[in-house]
Amino acid sequence: MKSKISYSRFATILTVIVLGLLFIGCIVTIHEKPAFFMLLVIYLILLVSSLFYGASYIKADNNNIIMGSILKCRKISMQNLESIELFQPTMGAIRIFASGGFMGYWGIFRESDIGRYYAFYGKASDCFLVRMKNGDKYVLGCDNPDKMVDYINSHIVK
Repeated sequence: MKSKISYSRFATILTVIVLGLLFIGCIVTIHEKPAFFMLLVIYLILLVSSLFYGASYIKADNNNIIMGSILKCRKISMQNLESIELFQPTMGAIRIFASGGFMGYWGIFRESDIGRYYAFYGKASDCFLVRMKNGDKYVLGCDNPDKMVDYINSHIVK
């Protein structure tokens, strides 16, 4: 089962504004070499990192949950999965090493009620929490979280 990730309005606006401002900044500073190259490097770093880590889709099969970006995918083995449930992260989550809206929400966050977790979603309302046997937690999101949770629950190895 595969489901795409739609971004919240905030994430979409933030992504467009950041990329737009950096692009305009590069155009404006084209004759000022140091400023131009500094903005270009920042622009390229953000663009490349978002292609590797930005939330694009969630896919589940009999053995794995796959978090897909445009250029990279990361797998979570179903054999190590302890539980899965619908979950809605709060806006009070602390970003440890994460994106709080640029190309979705991805990275390592900390929240008071569940502790440290890896996030990979586009909208807080479309999320589910995956708990692993080793204590790791993942907050994932996709366009149809109810169906994804039901599908994964039917394939959990107990």
